[in-house]
Amino acid sequence: MNEETQKYKYSILIVDDETTFRKSVNRFLKKHYHTIEAADGHRALELAKTIRPELVLLDIGLPDMSGLEVLEKLKETEHPPAVIMVTAYDQVKDVVHAMKLGASNYLVKPIDIDEFDVAIKNALETVSLKKEIEGLKGQLKKAYKLDRLIGSSPAFIAAQKLAIKSAESADASILLQGESGVGKELFAKLIHFHSPRAASPLLALNCAAFASEIVESELFGHEPGSFTGARQSGKKGLLEAANEGSLFLDEVADLGHDIQAKLLRVLEEKEFYPVGGTRKKHVDVRFIAACNRDLWLEVKKGNFRPDLYFRLATIKIELPPLRKRKEDIMPLTQFFMEKFNNKYGKRFRYISPEAQTFLENFNWPGNVRQLRNTIERIVLLEDDSVIRAKHLNFLLDDNAGDLTLPSLSSGPKSSGFYFTLPEDGFSLEEAEKAIIAEAYKKCSFNKTKTAKFLKTPRHILTYRLKKYGLS
Repeated sequence: MNEETQKYKYSILIVDDETTFRKSVNRFLKKHYHTIEAADGHRALELAKTIRPELVLLDIGLPDMSGLEVLEKLKETEHPPAVIMVTAYDQVKDVVHAMKLGASNYLVKPIDIDEFDVAIKNALETVSLKKEIEGLKGQLKKAYKLDRLIGSSPAFIAAQKLAIKSAESADASILLQGESGVGKELFAKLIHFHSPRAASPLLALNCAAFASEIVESELFGHEPGSFTGARQSGKKGLLEAANEGSLFLDEVADLGHDIQAKLLRVLEEKEFYPVGGTRKKHVDVRFIAACNRDLWLEVKKGNFRPDLYFRLATIKIELPPLRKRKEDIMPLTQFFMEKFNNKYGKRFRYISPEAQTFLENFNWPGNVRQLRNTIERIVLLEDDSVIRAKHLNFLLDDNAGDLTLPSLSSGPKSSGFYFTLPEDGFSLEEAEKAIIAEAYKKCSFNKTKTAKFLKTPRHILTYRLKKYGLS
């Protein structure tokens, strides 16, 4: 882009074989826009490819090809411009065809200058809005989709496909179920930003984070003085603020029964009263709810309204825990390593085989969130270029039982210890690893004491620790 183009916010291509008309239009526009001229269709298409104008003024009657043909080709480009057709009286019949092909507007010669000015401004305003929306979508995809929705396991891919398919509807309520840290909020963003509501707000409320009165005020808003501590100016609730967008209700099972009843009315009638208010408010919102436990079980226990459950769970998406997505652990680890390298200016390059074994066998009770935090801690605190097994020992310090292995429990003194055997069997190597990990922790990570405790030579213990990535 040259300096002349950069001076102006928009470029306009004027395509007309009448030199007098083309020059007069150019004189009018060049005070505020970067203008380019073309006298025929082929030249217009060449310029459109190199200059990429935001707007094209296109005469229908061109000497080498029809303006309608040029319009079709312009709309097939990667970044199609807005097009205003220019026509003579005897060509008005072509205008309908042009509008069907994607023209923004049309002007009839001789052109009224005020009508011309309004048409140009309206077309460029639409261009500006489209650019803003596309830019926003690009940022959101980078921040929320590519950033963290990484995985190739069948269950995870199925959940993503269902989420994107569900997003096609602007109204269907969606329930996301899965353990803490699996990415429910990220899936809510994925749904919203793939939906027809993407240009409107996505707001979120953690229903478990506040007392019931605060949750009610946050959701519905309140009138001045409606309760002790209420703002004197009143407050707009999330429902009203998210109008025409989406509202993400995290930990929805923690909603009190009174709020459940009010929320049901919103879902059924699309209306509500603010706390302390007497004037009804109407709202158009898509609900995305999330729960880290089985919400239907909460219904059976009497903790959650069945009618509200069915309203919220029009589409239900189960998100798998990380321990059931073992093939995704290393791609996620690699991604987080690179992400935090950039954030902290570090140079971690790869993950050692021992660390990989550890990462893939750890149970990850905190799921992807815990893995993310683990890698951030290592990159931030360790001065190395390799993520090693020793960097992960703090996870054993927290809870060695979080390894995906047969559980080991203390039994009566006469029995020493016993296994709780999993139904689907287990690996002897995993059992040995679990025993060594427990003993190593019990002996304060002292190899000599651990070897004595396990009644095995120290060099064999050292070999086993190295083998299992526990050293």
